[in-house]
Amino acid sequence: MKWGILGALDAEIELIRKHMDIRCETPLLGTVFYEGTVSGHDIVLVCCGVGKVNAAVCAATVFDKFGADCIVNVGIAGAMQHGLHLLDVVISSETGFHDQDEVMLAYHPKRAFFPADETLAALCMRACESIPEMAGRFHRGRIVSGDKFVNDMQTKQAINERFSPACVEMEGAAIGHTAFLFGKPYLVIRTMSDTADDDADETYDNFIDEAARTSATLIVKMLALSDASESCG
Repeated sequence: MKWGILGALDAEIELIRKHMDIRCETPLLGTVFYEGTVSGHDIVLVCCGVGKVNAAVCAATVFDKFGADCIVNVGIAGAMQHGLHLLDVVISSETGFHDQDEVMLAYHPKRAFFPADETLAALCMRACESIPEMAGRFHRGRIVSGDKFVNDMQTKQAINERFSPACVEMEGAAIGHTAFLFGKPYLVIRTMSDTADDDADETYDNFIDEAARTSATLIVKMLALSDASESCG
């Protein structure tokens, strides 16, 4: 089985790339797709770039051209849920678009949310539980995406009122949507780099690297815990 791993930023995939035995690098779509192994698992790894279109195109390419059987999206996000703190982790229960007009629900695929794969989620929970420093810092929840960096309380409140998400970012729902269309399992793992409020710009700059490393560490741990002979989802 082959895992697809996507991050929007170089910082989000750097640690994973260091753990890979890379056998092939394919320049494509303005980025590089790395094929190799981690802990005996076949991997295709890519920095997809920021935003929904970049994420969707790379996710489709990972499935269609590189033959991935599942996708895990790792990265950072803004905390929306009360009680969620900086550097806490959210493991997706489902993803959706916070900037999608309701009229879109009348058209294919006629749904607001895309359920995450429970097998991948359970494996991620095991990975979190195996790291003592993660105790009390990981949560399951809804993740919403849009082509906007949420950095003001007014926008944050409006999104919370409509969707009640755990966190907000810019790629996960596009990856979930793509996985749904391909009939493939997926999971989004996000570490909180900011709290999506008026201080988000400064907080993001201070915590982006550590938050990105945390998410990458979890996927490396998931691969180490998973039986290489079993499906990734």
